[in-house]
Amino acid sequence: WGVSSVDSVVEFCGVSDENGSQEPVAAASLGQVYKARMKETGQEIAIKVQRPDVEEQIALDMYLLRGVGAFLKKFAGINTDAVGTVDAWGAGFVDELDYLAEARNSEGFMDGIASTPLKDVVFAPRVLDGLSTRSVLTTEWVDGERLDRSSNEDVTVLCSIAMNTYLTMMLELGTLHCDPHPGNLLRTPEGRLCILDWGMVTRLDSDLQISLIEHMAHLTSGDYDEIPRDLLLLGFIPESKADSIEDSGVVQVLADIYGAFITGGRVAAPVNEVVAKLSELSSSKGNLFQIPPYFAYIAKSFSVLEGIGLGINAEYSIISECLPYTSKRLLSDQNERTGVALSSFIFGPDKFDLKNRVVDYKRAEQLITGFGKYTTSAAGELLGKEK
Repeated sequence: WGVSSVDSVVEFCGVSDENGSQEPVAAASLGQVYKARMKETGQEIAIKVQRPDVEEQIALDMYLLRGVGAFLKKFAGINTDAVGTVDAWGAGFVDELDYLAEARNSEGFMDGIASTPLKDVVFAPRVLDGLSTRSVLTTEWVDGERLDRSSNEDVTVLCSIAMNTYLTMMLELGTLHCDPHPGNLLRTPEGRLCILDWGMVTRLDSDLQISLIEHMAHLTSGDYDEIPRDLLLLGFIPESKADSIEDSGVVQVLADIYGAFITGGRVAAPVNEVVAKLSELSSSKGNLFQIPPYFAYIAKSFSVLEGIGLGINAEYSIISECLPYTSKRLLSDQNERTGVALSSFIFGPDKFDLKNRVVDYKRAEQLITGFGKYTTSAAGELLGKEK
């Protein structure tokens, strides 16, 4: 920090141990968090300090996991790119060790979300650059309660805001926060959503974002002729196996898996079960179908969000929560591929048959209703109005 003593700059809050050392207010595998107050301004701050020797521990763990992944792929018939997934995890963990990178992720999110309707209802803690280093991250202190433990009436609305935020990150901003465990999602006293801990993120380029939107539209509308192309673009099928997709049965199995998932709520397959079935598909289809590493991060994020939603409302449907943002993108995105996806959603497999295609009025109604719900939810119009 460029000072002779930390105590000359801040005053630590909380309790000390029997030796007079300050106790952290929160602890995790990679670091500990202390609450303090700036002596000059009185501002309350959070100081995250990295554990000593953690980099060596992570390197050893990743080395061992990488060996196990290669062994399982070779001898246990597991087709998922296990080594690639471990490498992605390892890269994520290494990134988490660089608190300056974490600061950039947090600030990048705030810059991106500022141009969306979510700008007034969700935020990340402001970073104090002058008090942050590669192993020490200092931010403003944020008071709040865990979203999953809050009894406030607006929690259901905040869950919708959280889902819209993560979809915006994944499909618009291109940087997805990959650690949305309940302790990182806070409801502030003002009723806003605060997202903590930006060390682990995954990045999606614009082509992949559009491919995901197309895939959602094709599955929802039953436009299964487009699924083989989707699987190639999304990395589930190697390009060398493209000619084998249609005769493999993969499309029908995927349709069955997603068909159960789309129902929503507890009567449907939860995200974890869907991922497990995709893993089974990966194992049963030899070298044809594989789960790309980035998808593991997406699945983790949405599984946590679904768990919070179901904990608050037993009828929670993650697909229903995704529809407002998807509707907004399909109706407002000017990308040509998104336009074709919109046609697929409304007309289904007959989208290119201009003479005989018929509008599916139920899905058209879903689009309009979803767009309205996104506008209301993203702007936080229902905050403080739940009864």
